[in-house]
Amino acid sequence: MTWQLLLVEDEESVREAFALRLADQGYAVQTAGSGEECLSLLRSFEPDILVLDLVMPNLSGLDVLARVKQTSPNLLVILLTARGTVRDAVDATKLGAFDFVAKSIDMEDLQHALTRATQLLTLQRQLYLQSGHDAARYAFDRVIAKSSATKVFMNQIRELAKNDRVTVLLQGETGTGKQYMGRVIHYNGARARQPCIEVDCPAIPRDLFESELFGHEKGSFTGASGRKAGLMELAEGGTVLFDEIGDLPFPLQAKLLRVIEERAFRRVGGATTIPLDVRFMAATNRNLKDAVAKGEFREDLYFRLNVVTLMIPPLRERHDDIMPLAEQFLARSALSLRKPVRHLGASARAVLSRYHFPGNVRELSNLMERAVLFCPDDTLESIHFPSDMREDVLPLVGDSPPSTLPSPERTESADIHIAFHLGESLSELEDRIINEVLIRSGGNKSLAAKHLGITRWKLDRKRKPDS
Repeated sequence: MTWQLLLVEDEESVREAFALRLADQGYAVQTAGSGEECLSLLRSFEPDILVLDLVMPNLSGLDVLARVKQTSPNLLVILLTARGTVRDAVDATKLGAFDFVAKSIDMEDLQHALTRATQLLTLQRQLYLQSGHDAARYAFDRVIAKSSATKVFMNQIRELAKNDRVTVLLQGETGTGKQYMGRVIHYNGARARQPCIEVDCPAIPRDLFESELFGHEKGSFTGASGRKAGLMELAEGGTVLFDEIGDLPFPLQAKLLRVIEERAFRRVGGATTIPLDVRFMAATNRNLKDAVAKGEFREDLYFRLNVVTLMIPPLRERHDDIMPLAEQFLARSALSLRKPVRHLGASARAVLSRYHFPGNVRELSNLMERAVLFCPDDTLESIHFPSDMREDVLPLVGDSPPSTLPSPERTESADIHIAFHLGESLSELEDRIINEVLIRSGGNKSLAAKHLGITRWKLDRKRKPDS
């Protein structure tokens, strides 16, 4: 596409020369000879980028920049100078300038700055278009919340979405949907039209963490051939979600703490502090309080992140959500895989209602995708699930969903009927009985041991026969 530029330069010969060079490079250029003319043009013309001379009579470049940012805060402004100082660069950055470059005949620095600006504009427009889709995908009415446990934390999420500056710590087992809930908070709040950037803490190499997060200046290290904007800079105005924050190496935790405290950062090799307006969120499957006690996580960073903690319950505690989620994943997988599957059969429902889902929502999503892939008809049945999953749940006779076992102290009884299969060993039968009692006990090992009439230690030994 053609980018619209407004070039402001008081020297006519320089203005005309620069305008011709920029037009040859494919930009649509309008010019102004003073700060006053620039402000007048901006009332009727909306450029993508403003290239502004620093030293001009009457209104200087900094004066114009300050006024422009009041009316057009998102306009990218590049300041040009033939004799600027470090102080000028600092002031320009504080006022919101995108870049501050030296004026030269070959225009090399300006060309690099314009390339970075257009790359950022392209990314912003892609994110803006995507955010419209994501806002619908993560709308409150799209979240499955049939179980009482889900309804409780959804009420918390609604409150968190209203306040876009509160730091949120999302905790829960792997696969419970922590990142999804983080996006729900973002896309239902005031920052929904701005980027939501996820930082995969374990995936970023330690020696590249600062460069990826904060960006770098040209020549700051070997291979840094130009300035690069970091993830923080790209998330300006939006949300930064640190995924698996508990796995962030200890030395890097101090660098992250400083950014959260100061709401500002410096690019690697840079001398200018860049202010930051983002919402911070973090997700982890670790107990950070225990990690602090073990010296594996900084206490001060934990306190900074632990402003509001949201516990995402495991799927086994959200039994009423299983079937609606399964139907949602079935429809999504059938569409993406172009399969005719439309219905969830009785046997499939029976298996799903009795399975304990150690991998939580993520496991359910993967199971449904695999089952849809191997289902040739319009109805998905239990045979389309992996055999080891069916073996875990087949011992029950009948198709009714499991009820919770009463505590041993109560007088009521709840029978479990186990079908013995020919060729099955005694130890295999025992394993199935233990699994069923654990499911009926909601995963509570102490309660399951009481129902089985054995100690918790013995139950653990039977669950780990090779240990």
